Amino acid sequence: MRKVITSLLIFIFAFFVFSATKVSAKVITDEKGSVNVAKTEVINDDLFIGAQTVIIDGTVNGDVFIGAQTVKITGIINGSLHVGANTLDLGGVVKGNIYGGAQNVLVSGSKIGGSLLIGAATVNIDEDSSIGGSILTGAGALSIDSQVKRSVYAGTGSLTIGSDAKIGKDLYYASSNNQGQANISSSAKIAGSTYKSEINTAQSSASAEAVKKQIPAIFNGVKLAGTIVSFMGALIIGFLYLKLFSKHFTRTASLVSSSFWKSMGVGFLITIAFVPGLIILLITVVGIPLAGLAFLMLLLYSYLAKLIVGSAFGSWVSQKFNWKMSTYGAFAFGLLIIYFIKLIPIIGFLAGLIVLWSGLGAFTLRMFSKSE
Repeated sequence: MRKVITSLLIFIFAFFVFSATKVSAKVITDEKGSVNVAKTEVINDDLFIGAQTVIIDGTVNGDVFIGAQTVKITGIINGSLHVGANTLDLGGVVKGNIYGGAQNVLVSGSKIGGSLLIGAATVNIDEDSSIGGSILTGAGALSIDSQVKRSVYAGTGSLTIGSDAKIGKDLYYASSNNQGQANISSSAKIAGSTYKSEINTAQSSASAEAVKKQIPAIFNGVKLAGTIVSFMGALIIGFLYLKLFSKHFTRTASLVSSSFWKSMGVGFLITIAFVPGLIILLITVVGIPLAGLAFLMLLLYSYLAKLIVGSAFGSWVSQKFNWKMSTYGAFAFGLLIIYFIKLIPIIGFLAGLIVLWSGLGAFTLRMFSKSE
């Protein structure tokens, strides 16, 4: 038992305290200043930046994680870009996917090899840009005038599809049924079909009543924004977890795939027995430290559950449909699907319980597994 507790303490400490000697990445922080990767600079590693202003003119041969007020990309990122900012200006090359949350997003003359997943107030993508994957966005105003090789999924108050836009597959969008909310140019080329979901906003003669009717839509918008922020946070934590503790991550995720019902059953039993067990430990003075440790581990593993279940689900889907995905790609895809399902009333709640129980059970089985 002492061996198990010691290993858990080591894992918690290692997870939250990232030792620079063990992390294969370049980390730059300057909260009040600016960070500039010069045009001649080449970074052969993943890059983590926290600053007021970030400008990347050079080349990064890895994934990039940025938290800043203003971000401008004119260089080359040979990986994926993960960014949270007030203003995001994309004018360079990103070979992978872009995951972002920002106030204003401008994509001008940018070449994106993967997909663009973004949540913002305004998103503008000009005719000189191209996107090799799909666009998935929630925005107040969205303007697309570029080439998109796959589909576009948009939830927006104002949608503009320009005359130079070329969408390789389908266009899905949800917007208000008020006139002027969607403007799709007749010259735009959409290879697939266009699907529209209208949000009824019937106006009342009294302005107070009109505002009252808009309250649910406002709350839905806040919920969507919160979900996007939560997804971005989980995605970054998952990538760090996978990078720093890849063996633990992949083996725990494999337990979800190989022993799903067993993992879910164990997780269910833990959630039922935890509170009575915690009370018993607190009654005994000797058990108070162990109760604190157990509570901390439950919180930690409850959060990490969706990460390993997302990885397991993404890997299962990629194998089922013979899609070529990296471990990171399968994890990101699976996590995204989980977040989408959790937005569905009732079904999302039930799916959340299944994710929690199966992930919690897999962590428990992994903890007491004899094999390393």
